[in-house]
Amino acid sequence: MKSFTKKIVSASVLLSCSLLASAAHAQSSVWQVSKGNDSLFIGGTVHILPKSEMPLPTEFGHAYAQADTIFLEAPAPDPSDATAQMQMLKALSYSNNEKLSQKLDPQVKASLENKLNEFGANLTKLDNFRPAMVSIVLMSMELQKQNLLGEGVDAYFAKKATKDNKTKSYLETMEFQLELFKAMGQNNESNFIKYNLAQLNNYGGIFKKLVSAWREGDTNTLNQVAIKEMQKTDPNSYKLLISDRNNNWLPKVEAMFGNDKSEFILVGVAHLAGQDSLLTLLENRGYTVSLLEVDNVVAATTKEAE
Repeated sequence: MKSFTKKIVSASVLLSCSLLASAAHAQSSVWQVSKGNDSLFIGGTVHILPKSEMPLPTEFGHAYAQADTIFLEAPAPDPSDATAQMQMLKALSYSNNEKLSQKLDPQVKASLENKLNEFGANLTKLDNFRPAMVSIVLMSMELQKQNLLGEGVDAYFAKKATKDNKTKSYLETMEFQLELFKAMGQNNESNFIKYNLAQLNNYGGIFKKLVSAWREGDTNTLNQVAIKEMQKTDPNSYKLLISDRNNNWLPKVEAMFGNDKSEFILVGVAHLAGQDSLLTLLENRGYTVSLLEVDNVVAATTKEAE
């Protein structure tokens, strides 16, 4: 029981980090967005990145060094803050004696139970959680099984900015993200769980493709791996997680122009691929978007994972 509870808390930490333009190939997933004489950087992140993928591509360190302020999606509570973690768990749990199993088709319920059994867990211990939390637990178990867990690009730069006394700001609040996760799979629980179980069948392969495309700045592959399948199989989650948020962020990014500061915006790389991407929205508004390439520069800030 203690081991399983530890996995649940670890999953809640993952949750705080995990909210997935024209096709091109480059050195990394960092873009410079310009209008007139003003510009900023936008970097696509992988929220969970194994230590083996460090150091980060040079372009990330270059953009960080140039920036006065880094913008992250939302503040993440300290993993050691037990109170904050329990608040997250409470927000993503059902009330009024509701159970996830009551909302699932029998076949989907059986598939979920079988998958949990593979990890030495069972549905009884997760039945009070909403679909998004269950999907995060499944993902964390699979990544742990394949030794792919890591703190991710966002967490790396959040810690570094704190250490360097660099200003941090956010596109969203943690409360907003919790409400977002609460809505995922609502009134569509069976299809949501079914989609996530299907993803787990080849999660290692999908994850490695995603990381490889992220490192190369290959938005075409990112679109295929992270976007198109979600659009086809789980359009509700795509709208909630990707397209709606990109549109919400657009005016916030535009407001960063016209000052004497330099910003580095870090968002999940899935937000930077496909026809609804943040980069495409900016291009449609008249901004110039170009891939950042820094040759023969070794950024000391990204030499080692902390």
